[in-house]
Amino acid sequence: MSAPTALVFRAEDSSTTVRTSRWWKKYRFWLLCAVAFVVLSLLGIILGSGGKSTTGTLAITNPAPAGAQGAASVLRNQGVEVTATASLAETAAALRSNGHGNSTVLFYDPRNLLSRTQASDLAAAVADSGGKLVALSPSPLTVKALSPELSSVGATAGTPAANAQCTNPDAVAAGTIDGGAPALDVSATSVILPLRLFKGTENCFAAPSKNPATGSYLAYNSTGDVAALGNPGIIINQNLASRGNAALTFRLLGSKPNLLWYTASLKDIPVSEQPPALSDFTPEWIFPASLWLLLVGILAMVWQGRRYGPLVTEPLPVVVKASETLTGRARLYQNARALDTASATLRHATMTRLAHALRLGQAADPLAVVDAVTTLTGHTRAHVHDLLLGPAPTTEKDMLSMAVELTALEEEVAQR
Repeated sequence: MSAPTALVFRAEDSSTTVRTSRWWKKYRFWLLCAVAFVVLSLLGIILGSGGKSTTGTLAITNPAPAGAQGAASVLRNQGVEVTATASLAETAAALRSNGHGNSTVLFYDPRNLLSRTQASDLAAAVADSGGKLVALSPSPLTVKALSPELSSVGATAGTPAANAQCTNPDAVAAGTIDGGAPALDVSATSVILPLRLFKGTENCFAAPSKNPATGSYLAYNSTGDVAALGNPGIIINQNLASRGNAALTFRLLGSKPNLLWYTASLKDIPVSEQPPALSDFTPEWIFPASLWLLLVGILAMVWQGRRYGPLVTEPLPVVVKASETLTGRARLYQNARALDTASATLRHATMTRLAHALRLGQAADPLAVVDAVTTLTGHTRAHVHDLLLGPAPTTEKDMLSMAVELTALEEEVAQR
């Protein structure tokens, strides 16, 4: 009797690298889910915070062709303090804090969010502070509210070059302006800026037309503290260096030490006029409670879903009766209607037993078994060949008949 094999104890590799690798493989799914949740939450907070846009048209932080980062950067380099504001209240507060006569307000309202009363309040706040107001392509009602001496006389579809044709020093220094081609934003879609024509006490850059009363791209009131610029395309990054666009932009906006870049937003809409949001009907405790329940749910999934270690296989001595195996396989063949497989299995088993009974060996040629059975039983060779090697039956009835004949043939061979 041979000696038992000695058991060899091997210490588990417990290095930091191995433990870290195993820990990562075990918890990486939940870590990735947590990271995705945090990222999506931050994106939702940023997008829903109502903060100032950095990619909007004429935004001072937008480096795209339709942005105005170029003009704001040059003005800052020249010592002008450029500040972006997003509401009338914020602009008025900045005017008061900057002191009297130290501010220029660039007003841009592309969606016409301000009412006539709010536009009048803006003009009054600028006048009280001794500042200057430059309105970019204001609507007809808005420009009238900013100054009764200004009026809108229409719009134009092109961006042709226009000469100063006035004595205003800012316009004379610029000489000729144009709006360039339609700008491209960050999504590579065209941005068509509105072009409006105005009339005031002093009119510059008249639109090319046979009618002298067509209007101008730049109009001033009598005091010169309110200007309406109907061609905002001269300020964007794409067109700033064209013709005299830069000269007019910097003289209009850089004449005072402070520039308030006011773009009207939803903050200017009175609360009573805003449609109620879902958050208005939701209790304040819903959001923190939802976050807490989500965290508890994640912890519960980690707790209940963790694995206790790798699976260990253990061979067990299982004895299955041959009849059970035969019955189970037969039912599988019956459910799958595998007549060809079932018939091939029956014929193979019969051939094996016949070869053993005739002492031909397990590796005997099937045709040799057919010849030996024919010689022993006296049946015709064609009958024995079709029964053992013929085509598979096509119906269950034919297969049952074949099984009966195979059994009878085995019994006949065994009796001889």
